[in-house]
Amino acid sequence: MHVTRVIVDRNAGFCGGVRRAIRGTEKLLSKQLEAREDRRIVSYGQLVHNREVTDGLSAGGLKPLESLEEAAPGDTVVLRTHGISPQEQRLLRSRGLAFRDFTCPRVKKVHEQIREKREAGYRIVIVGDPGHPEVRAHLGHAGETGVVLSVPQDAERLPVDAKIAVFAQTTITPQSFQEILDALEHRGLEMAVVNTLCPFVMKRQRWIAKYSRIADASLILGGRNSSNTRKLHALAAANGPAFHLSRPEELEVDEVLQYPVVALTAGASTSDRTIREVIGRLEAAGARIERR
Repeated sequence: MHVTRVIVDRNAGFCGGVRRAIRGTEKLLSKQLEAREDRRIVSYGQLVHNREVTDGLSAGGLKPLESLEEAAPGDTVVLRTHGISPQEQRLLRSRGLAFRDFTCPRVKKVHEQIREKREAGYRIVIVGDPGHPEVRAHLGHAGETGVVLSVPQDAERLPVDAKIAVFAQTTITPQSFQEILDALEHRGLEMAVVNTLCPFVMKRQRWIAKYSRIADASLILGGRNSSNTRKLHALAAANGPAFHLSRPEELEVDEVLQYPVVALTAGASTSDRTIREVIGRLEAAGARIERR
């Protein structure tokens, strides 16, 4: 009988931006509880794309809102890691709403770069998922001519006389970004490329691309609506069986332990508790854990 080796990504889990947002929100909720205030603390959308994390914050008193119009006078609005558009910023201020901005510092830097290129006369192109909140925020900073491209064929929509500056959603794969850059270059467009891919996310992607080739199967932990987690799963699945778990309770230990070697990583909004619990269940069942 074989003993399954589980190779664990030692840097898996929360990125710095997510950890900052969660800790800041927990501190707000704790202060409100101590002061016994009736005023609500609300978040504009999910603070992070992880159901376990957001359920925990909701249990602590955080109420997620689908739109800023739902916020009431006296509410404190928590801004998620993905950022918001200038129009949404103006709405917050015009309604006199208190807010705490937990936008990822890297995303804020992208907004600054977009404004600089827009003011220099470039048409702004965002490569990514048009429905993702980060991309919608970027587009708000891009001005009226800004456009989102999600597949190489979208490059045909741009006029050849446009001078463009190309940015990436921070969590897409380098391959996806490069494919669209190649399509734009093929059309002969004058373009400035600003590499806004997140180094933390890229490191996780490189890790799973490497170890999913070594392993017989992969385990990816994180929210099913998390863009960066889904991309980790897709990269792993390209090299063999890959299981995407959003909660430790979804782990089928016997199914995983049939493989001699398993690679395990997690998305940027996956809690340390989830990672520890999954590893603990595998170890208790006889797996040998290796961190790399």
